[in-house]
Formats: sequence, C-alpha cells, structure tokens
Amino acid sequence: MNADRASTVVDEIHAADRGWRRMLPGGLAERALAVAIDVGQRLCDPAAIARQMPDPPRSTGRAVLFGQLDQLMPERGWAELSHDCLADAVHTVRQAEPGFLGLFGGLCEVAFAADTVSRAGTRYRRLLDSLDGPLAVSSTALGELLTAHPAGQPFRSFDVISGGAGVGAYLLCRRGDERTDAALRAILTGLVAICDERAGLPNWHTPAAAMVQDTPLARSFPDGVFNCGLAHGIPGPLALLALAESADISVPGQPDAIERVASWLLAHRADDEWGPNWPTAVSLPDPAGAAPPSYGPTHNAWCYGSPGVARSLWFAGTALRDNALRTLAVDTMTAVYARPPHARRSDHSPGLCHGVAGLLQITLRFAQDTGDAAFVRAAAELTTRLLSMFRPENPFGYVALAEGGATANDPGLLDGAAGIALALLGAATDIPPNWDRTLLLA
Repeated sequence: MNADRASTVVDEIHAADRGWRRMLPGGLAERALAVAIDVGQRLCDPAAIARQMPDPPRSTGRAVLFGQLDQLMPERGWAELSHDCLADAVHTVRQAEPGFLGLFGGLCEVAFAADTVSRAGTRYRRLLDSLDGPLAVSSTALGELLTAHPAGQPFRSFDVISGGAGVGAYLLCRRGDERTDAALRAILTGLVAICDERAGLPNWHTPAAAMVQDTPLARSFPDGVFNCGLAHGIPGPLALLALAESADISVPGQPDAIERVASWLLAHRADDEWGPNWPTAVSLPDPAGAAPPSYGPTHNAWCYGSPGVARSLWFAGTALRDNALRTLAVDTMTAVYARPPHARRSDHSPGLCHGVAGLLQITLRFAQDTGDAAFVRAAAELTTRLLSMFRPENPFGYVALAEGGATANDPGLLDGAAGIALALLGAATDIPPNWDRTLLLA
C-alpha cells in the first residue's frame, strides 16, 4: 500500500461512526462460525476440561465466549454457562493473592469478564459494584506508586498483562463512576510519569535487577532493557494513554507523553525488506555512546512485534490527530501481510497471544477502522489459515503452542481455544468484539 493511498484510508470514517460488520464472505463466514460454535460446545464441560488440564486457566475466557455465543444464539443456554463460568472465576479470584490487580490472573480479569458480558451494565451490577470498590483502591495505590517512583520499574508494574496499562484498560470501560474515574486518573498520571525521562534516559527502562531472571529476555539483555512488546512493553501504556485522550480523559502531561513514546518507537524501528518492523526489545544506552542493540527478529503477533506496535501507533495518531502516525501503522500492517511465514514467525501458533488469532483480531480492527479492502482480504486469509489449524480429534479443537514449542490443551483466552473462537466470531458475525479491550486493541 503506498503512502498516498494509506493517507486516504486513514481519513475515512472510523469504526466509532458505524456499527461492527462481518468481515468475511458468506461461505468462509459460515465455516468460521461453525468452528467457533464447535469449540464453544467442547468447552462446556468443566469435568472434561479438568481431565485435559488439571490446573486450567481461570474460566473468564469461557465466560466471555459463552456471552458472545448467547448474543448470537439466545435461549440456547449460553447465558447460563457464561454465568457459571463467571461465578467460578469470582470464587477463584477471592481465594488468590489479595490485592493482585492483573488483567490476566488478577482481580481485573474477573471484573473485565463481568463487564464484557453485562450487556452495557444491565447485568451483574451488584457483582461489578463489589469488584470496583477494592479494585479502585488498589488501582489508585498503583498509580500513586508509579507517579512517585516511575524510573526503572519491572514490566509487571506498567504493562498490559499485570500492570497499569491493563488495569487502566478496565477502568476506561467503567468510566462514569466516581470511584473508577478517580482510579483511572491516578493510573493515567502514573503512566504519564513512566513515559517521561530523566537525563535523557526514558523512565520505562527496566534494569537487570528488576527483570525476571533466566528468561530469554534477561539473558539477551544482562544490563537491562526497553521492552517494545504490546503485552509487556511501552506500547501498552502508549495505547491506553491514547485511547483515554481520544475519549476526552486527560491528565497533565498526557499528550506530551503520547508524543514522546511514539517518537521513541519511530526512532527504534528495525525495518526489513518487507517494510516497517520493530524488535522485541532494545538495550540500555552504551556508556561509550555506541548504538544500543535490539533483540530480534521477533514475532509478528499481538504480544511482541510490529502488529501490536502498529495498533498503539494508530491510537497515538488518532489522539494526536497525526495522520503520519496512522499512515505508518497501516504501512506496518501491510508489511506484516507481505512477510512469508518464516519471517512472520506467528503462523505456527493458533492463539491470541503470539499466534494467528491475535493477528486476525488486530487485522479486523484495522479493517473496521479504515474500511480498506486490503485488510478485509488479509482477514480472510488469516481466517483460512486458522481454520486449517482446527483439529477435530483434539478435545478443544485447537492445540495451544507455547513460545518454547511445548503444546497443551488449553481452554483459556490468551493462549487457548476460547480466544481463538472469539476471534473467529468477530470475523464471521456482526456482533461487536468488545472483549478485545482486554488486549488494548479497541
């Protein structure tokens, strides 16, 4: 896609101005829908799930999937199944580590699922109210911590998976309540501080002592790192700050923070022969002044790589009314589709986190935002790839593939079958995939 055409694309009507629409042609949509329903039916039996995975992920992903299926096929029992999964998730989170907020594994995960299936707040009001109280208190404390000590924090303090960006994603959904509004502003203030710099060193650097040891990232960056992944790095805070700015929720310094991080990402591109690309991470500056090395090549996926970065830059361009950023986001995705599988490095896994379903969901959002046929074609190609990975003989229809190559029968959202089915439903139906705010994609 050339720059002139991309500029035209990003000036068109955005998704906020029209309803969600099915992206796939009829026959492919029918196949995708059939597989999504099949996967949903396979995930209905908790006992069968326990036999496959003795310690399964929390049932929130299934609660959300069943809620989406209930909108598609009401009066088929999906609402009851969603309720049961949500009740189980509430029970487990209340037995877990107190005060852990994480969007994946913590209080926010359950609250997000409840909000997603609440039908715009018409259901689960008491549950959400009971969760929002303690969540607002802990979120405010986290925001104040980041504001007071913004430099050199571990990823988990500010990222999407466990930290401030993910917490803020939930609070942004709950705006309008006095408690959650105050907590959101505290989180935004903390993330603005994270996005600042001192003596030329961005605050979002993570020193070696704050990294999880004996991981590929820690071994590659023994002196510390700037994380460039949407799941764990600075694109997560950038996406949240930009989404909040576009929703007219802003704290002092927020536009400057958005511009600063976007400019830093542009300065650390790692383009290849297909076009714009980003590394997994960048090392801290060399005291001798040498250019900091980057870690790559990386996945072209949601968690790490250019698709997640492209989505955060799209939001930044929208918030700042910077058409060049949005054009770059579109060009970045065009490069993703041009890369062969060995260069894209996400085609081997079906899941949302680092696989085809996550790339499909990002593609669907760009297709909705731009109306460009290139994204619609890419969505069809990715759906076809995802359907080819369906294995009827597998208990859940899909095998989860970890980054290290290990496989598992996983019923969950981030890596497992529930997330894959949700992406297929988003492509094949007119039901808005509002659940993907949990990935900071909308």
